[in-house]
Amino acid sequence: MATIALPERFSPKDYRFWLSRCLHILKNSDLELDGTVFADFSSESRAFFAAVAGAAEKFGRHVRLAHFSPEMKAEIAQIRKIDIPKAEAGASMGPLERLGDAGFRLLDTLKTLLFLLSESLYWTFLGRFDKKRLPFGGVGQQLLRLGSEASGIVFLLVFLIGFTLSLQSASQLNTFGAGEYLSVGVGFLMFAELGPMLTAIILAGRSGSSITAEIASMNVAEEIKALRTMGIHPIQYLIVPRFKAMTIAVPLLSFVASMIGCFAGFLVAFWFCEVSPTNYWVGLRENLPLLLLFKSVVKSMVFGWIVTLIACHQGFKARGGADAVGKATTVCVVYSIAGIILADALFSFVFY
Repeated sequence: MATIALPERFSPKDYRFWLSRCLHILKNSDLELDGTVFADFSSESRAFFAAVAGAAEKFGRHVRLAHFSPEMKAEIAQIRKIDIPKAEAGASMGPLERLGDAGFRLLDTLKTLLFLLSESLYWTFLGRFDKKRLPFGGVGQQLLRLGSEASGIVFLLVFLIGFTLSLQSASQLNTFGAGEYLSVGVGFLMFAELGPMLTAIILAGRSGSSITAEIASMNVAEEIKALRTMGIHPIQYLIVPRFKAMTIAVPLLSFVASMIGCFAGFLVAFWFCEVSPTNYWVGLRENLPLLLLFKSVVKSMVFGWIVTLIACHQGFKARGGADAVGKATTVCVVYSIAGIILADALFSFVFY
């Protein structure tokens, strides 16, 4: 019979360590648990004794309790392992049922996102007049982390994509002797479509995943429960600063990225179409109406809201351990990109 001296209490980190040691011994011999210093009946302790009792019954071994008080032995004897019944084979859903279940889950997700949007808009614009509001800051810090630090990768990728599309368009326009119209096409394409959408997609992979990972880690570590215990509203403390930061950062980055894409088009027009700088920039200025710039700002702002709300929603949904954080981050990026493309298609119907 092997003896294991139990610690004073079981923490969530070392619970699996002690359980694996006991299971390894029970496979080969009987087990004696020494409770000289043990003095804590937490949920981890109860789960430990239930698992040990189940393993002893499974392997046909005996477990002896040494140096436990009579009260502890009586409490340990009352612990029973709960066996969860397996699902019946006929309980699986058919194709139509799975489709309906997915539809209801989608509606529930949209309802939650609309709730987060309304709460964020309220605490951004009207909440400042609420006397019960706690004066949280952090918008400047989130602007730096989510917007400024992401500007390099956004500008580089938009420049490369704009240069590639301009080069391909120039080869076709030169065939018909219409290279001077490259500025009009590149300008409209950048401000109406590629600038806002590319900026939002890049921020979804860079900043959205960061938001989800941070909030999911806090949720897994039960820090969000601690905020509620202290009377701090998680939406005010976690979502609103990021919502404000993305509302400001995405339109600014989108506008600058669109200008950089137009500059890439200028390089192509100057080198391959022999268009003078004056003709290019004058044509760009005269053919881009102010309403188009306003539409670009509105689209990029909505795209930023989509990324922020989906990222925060997935962070709050995370349950489990480190694998839950990774899954939530992956789902955030996929859903954000899908939401951006869907919203861009709806904007195309409305604006154009």
